[in-house]
Amino acid sequence: MAKRPQKPSRAYFAPTQAAERRMQDALHRYDDVVSQYEMRWGVDRLPWLVGTELRERFEAQMQKLNRAIDDRHDVEHQVEVTLRGVAVLEQAAIERGAQQLTGDYIETAMPDGRVLAITKTSWDVAKVKRENRDLVVYSAEEVATLIAGFEEKQKTLTTIKETFPGAVVESVTPKAELELDDEIPF
Repeated sequence: MAKRPQKPSRAYFAPTQAAERRMQDALHRYDDVVSQYEMRWGVDRLPWLVGTELRERFEAQMQKLNRAIDDRHDVEHQVEVTLRGVAVLEQAAIERGAQQLTGDYIETAMPDGRVLAITKTSWDVAKVKRENRDLVVYSAEEVATLIAGFEEKQKTLTTIKETFPGAVVESVTPKAELELDDEIPF
């Protein structure tokens, strides 16, 4: 009986400097192109704007790209395929009526002189921050979370706002934390 041929073991090879440079160039190109998509659509948002089947196909391609990067083999090809996939995601999102990020925000001066920008969505935060590095940027959702957390510990402000409609917060002085390191008298 003839022996069944064995698959060769997966051998590691060290790429040449030229091959290493080509991989790095491909990855830099990937980062540049994907950053442009992210500016328009938001970080990791595009896959969620398309159907499940297309999203799963794209995620499978991302796994191939990540595996190629880990193996340091076939990176340039996987980058090209992945970038075509991102373009397909964008086209599918447009066809479904999805809107690109607007980057709209409202701003106000903070007591310390910095400028606070509040965006409608958390997707817009990165876009606004990239375009306006000096702004302190929060989404409306984050502001709501901060206020809810503050209200949990400090009910006074909420009570005042509810009791006196139209009351405006002009300053906040946090209560001093109680120190519980006094001696026990027994």
